[in-house]
Amino acid sequence: MTMEVPQTWDDARLKKDRLARVQAEMKELGLGALYLNDSVYQRYVTGIKMPGGGVFVPVEGEPVAFVRARDAGYVAMQFPNVRPPLYNRSDVRDGLDEGGAKRFGQGIAALMSEHGVGGAPIGVDEMGASAILAVANTGIRVTEADPAIQRAWTVKTQDEVEIYKTIGQQYTHAVTRFRDSLRPGISENDLAGIVVNAWYEAGGEDIAQLNVCAGEHMNPWRRWPTQREVRDGEFVGIDLHGRGIHGLRGDGSRTFFVGDRPSAEQRDLYRQAYDYLQAATSEFRAGRPFDDVVASAKPKVPEKYQQQQFNLNVGHGDGMGSSGYPHLDPRKKSQGSDHLRVNQVISVECFWGEVGSPTAVKLEEMVLVSEGEPQRLSAVPFDDRFLR
Repeated sequence: MTMEVPQTWDDARLKKDRLARVQAEMKELGLGALYLNDSVYQRYVTGIKMPGGGVFVPVEGEPVAFVRARDAGYVAMQFPNVRPPLYNRSDVRDGLDEGGAKRFGQGIAALMSEHGVGGAPIGVDEMGASAILAVANTGIRVTEADPAIQRAWTVKTQDEVEIYKTIGQQYTHAVTRFRDSLRPGISENDLAGIVVNAWYEAGGEDIAQLNVCAGEHMNPWRRWPTQREVRDGEFVGIDLHGRGIHGLRGDGSRTFFVGDRPSAEQRDLYRQAYDYLQAATSEFRAGRPFDDVVASAKPKVPEKYQQQQFNLNVGHGDGMGSSGYPHLDPRKKSQGSDHLRVNQVISVECFWGEVGSPTAVKLEEMVLVSEGEPQRLSAVPFDDRFLR
C-alpha cells in the first residue's frame, strides 16, 4: 500500500540555501570556484540530476551547467544557466589529446576571469590527470572540492530537516515490513525484495545499498543478500541506505530474532548492544568536540566486542553521499578540532559480536543534533522481546 508523503518543505528555498552554504564554505577556504563532475555534488548545488555533465560553481553568483546535447533540453527546463560541455567525459577516460586538454584548460581560465576570480584557486573532484594538468598549466592552482561540499552539507537546511523527518517515516515503513515478513524458509534475497518494494511504496527515490544478513552471515557482516534461507532461532539483520527526496540518504540498521525461544546468550547480546546504542546516541549534542564524543562512547564497549565495533564509526554524518562528515572513528587518536553542530544528521552505529563467533547484533540509529538530547528521526522498531 502506498504511503502518503505530505510536502512540508520548500523546494526553491532548499536549492537556494544549499548553494549559499557551499559558497560560504568556499569563501572560508579561499576558493574562487569549483568544477564538479561528481553527480551527487552536482545535484547538491543545482538541485537536478545531470548525468555526464560538469558544473562550474563561482564563489559568488549562479553555477554554470555544462550539459551534453541529449540532456540539455530537460536540464534547461529546471536550470537556466546551461552551456555545451567544455570537454567530452569519454575523452577524459580515454585520455584527452593535447589540443583538447589545452582547450579545456583555457575554458576554465576564461570562466574564472568571467566571474572575477582569475587569481584564485579552483576546487575539483572527479577529474582526469590530463584535465587537471591542463588547468594547472594556465597558472590556476588546483585543489580538492570535497572539503567545501562536505562541510556545507553536513549541516542541514531547514527544508532538509523536514525531509529527514519524512525519511524517518519511510524507514519506519520499510523496516517494519521487513520485520513482519521474517519467518523460517524466506531467503535473504526475498527479504531484500520486500524492503525495496516497501521503500518505493513509501515514496523513496531509490536504494543506494541494502544489506540483509541471516545467521552466520551476521558475523562477519556479509552485507549483500544471498539465497540463504532464514532459520528458526537465529538473528537476521538489515542495514538500509535509502535515498529520499532531493537525493538525501538515510542509514539505519536493525536486528530481529526469528522464532520464540532465544538463548540466554542471544538475550544478553541484544540487550548489551541496545543499551550501548542508547548511551552513545545521547552523546551527540551540539557544541561537543568530536574527541569528547568518541572518548565518552568508547569505554562502554567490552574488550571482546571492540575489534568488530571499532571497524565502524561511533557515528557518521548522513547526507547525499554514502556516509558524510564527520566520521568519528574510534581507532583514530584525534577526530580533529571540530565540534557537533545543530541540524547535523548523524547515524550512530553499533555492532556487537566477537571475532570467531557467528552471532552478532547490528543496530544503527539516525538522529538530528540539537542543543539538548538528539532527536531520533524514525520510529523504526527494535525487537522489544529482548527489552522487557
